[in-house]
Amino acid sequence: GFLPIAGYNYGADKFKRVRESINKSILYSGALALIIFTIIMIFAPSLVEIFISNKEGQDAATLANNAEILERTPDALRWVFAATPVIAIQLIGASYFQAIGKAVPALLLSLTKQGFFLIPLILILPEFYGVWGVWISFPIADVLSTVVTGYYLNREVRKTLA
Repeated sequence: GFLPIAGYNYGADKFKRVRESINKSILYSGALALIIFTIIMIFAPSLVEIFISNKEGQDAATLANNAEILERTPDALRWVFAATPVIAIQLIGASYFQAIGKAVPALLLSLTKQGFFLIPLILILPEFYGVWGVWISFPIADVLSTVVTGYYLNREVRKTLA
């Protein structure tokens, strides 16, 4: 829902409604992200178990592999999703630029997490932190892309929707 509502109201010069839709979308998306974050933090081991086969008659190697996955993956899952509560700003910000017809900023903001931050971090951080460098790359990329998007969204809203 956010994109068509923002685009329609922007096209109708109802800038107050656009600002309201941005704020409400960030608030509700952030609340949903916080709920998802809480579920992942509390139930990480159970979520990992969903994806592990526990069929009877498995060989010792498979059982050992499953045990290692159950031991390591919950912490990795928690790290990967550590910045989930703030990604609403990044998603709504990129959608806002798309809604108002600014395709290039929308594209660039959509690429900030994976293209500009995540890939370089995944290539660099494991050199210093091993496998944990991969896992911490995700929340760092989320926070950095949220800061960049928040800056440009705030600047655009102040300039365009004043």
